[in-house]
Amino acid sequence: MTLTMTDIAAPLTTTDILQVAFPALNATSVPAASGAHPVHVIQQGTEPRWIIIGDPHKAVAILRSWRPWDPGSRLRWRAVVVAAAIKLLPRLPGVQNSIAHLDSSYWRRSLPGFPANWNAVIHVGHRSRTRKAIAFFYAEGQPVKFVAKVPLAQGAAGAISNEAAILLRMKEFNYLPRVLFQDSARGIAVHTWLDGEPVSRGFRKAHVDLLTTLANQGSSIRVSDFQAEVAEQLDGLDLPFDRSLLTHCLELLNYDEPLQQFVEHRDFAPWNLKWLADGKLGLIDWEWSVSNSLPWQDACRFFYLDDVFFNGRGKVWETITSNPLLLNYRRKFAIPSAALPALTMHYLLRVLCMDWQSGNERLALYTFGQIKSLFSSLPAPR
Repeated sequence: MTLTMTDIAAPLTTTDILQVAFPALNATSVPAASGAHPVHVIQQGTEPRWIIIGDPHKAVAILRSWRPWDPGSRLRWRAVVVAAAIKLLPRLPGVQNSIAHLDSSYWRRSLPGFPANWNAVIHVGHRSRTRKAIAFFYAEGQPVKFVAKVPLAQGAAGAISNEAAILLRMKEFNYLPRVLFQDSARGIAVHTWLDGEPVSRGFRKAHVDLLTTLANQGSSIRVSDFQAEVAEQLDGLDLPFDRSLLTHCLELLNYDEPLQQFVEHRDFAPWNLKWLADGKLGLIDWEWSVSNSLPWQDACRFFYLDDVFFNGRGKVWETITSNPLLLNYRRKFAIPSAALPALTMHYLLRVLCMDWQSGNERLALYTFGQIKSLFSSLPAPR
């Protein structure tokens, strides 16, 4: 079952999500594997945010891998993890407990090695056109075996498919999840679990090392290649912002010098990074990624998100152009200073469209403020 865009306005129920996470199997070649399972639901507002199937105590490793950034949310989540660890989660105020009859036949047919004594944790994404649920399947006493992504909205299937395509293309890299299964008809993909520790704030050499591996060696690209695309995106939206200013900013994208081409992750942020056992960074959630893109975009993403979510000074342009680690990145890939206004403005204009289209007015207002700030800091054209 894939929910349509009209379903986004209606709150999802636990039953809705479980129907999507455990698809009906039409074939008769696999016997039904239906059974009664304890279900524990942690709500956020009127909707489930986490659904724990089985013993919550056995889900502690998955719950610990989640690290909210807001201090209040982090404290509340700490209480959830502690309650699960001491086997008291079902008694925590606000946790909904029930029994559900779930048929795992689809997963047993699709995933060789799917455990007979399976447990699962399901994380439900926020409302958006690409909303999805992520199901972490594991056996009792064992690490996560399968990470399944299932669409909850119309745009999610394409995003999940895009992630699978990128991961298959980059399968030689050991800092990414590996694709194990894909059901294009349902928009489902299953990956391995990338085991690692949560990443705190801060931009380090390891971040630059990771970005360096995303270069498409031997391929070049121009900012001007994207000018018409961004113009079309801006024209297609009823933006309540100064159109004259946006037109002048769009003119910066006529920069025509060849630059190193990159794979762009598009959501390069601490919550999508993990410290791996070898001390390097791993990177998850590739649904927005682009195979052939510009340099500098993921670096912009990291610094602008940090500024808006952690109440920074708003001086992102000054920060990224003076950061010594990014200076080394620019030297390595021969990115001249003259290209930075065009590269940064490309990022901001594209994100403005994304934020407004997704209905995130707060982020759109912030991004437009950064567009004005960048434009005003540049020398007037001669």
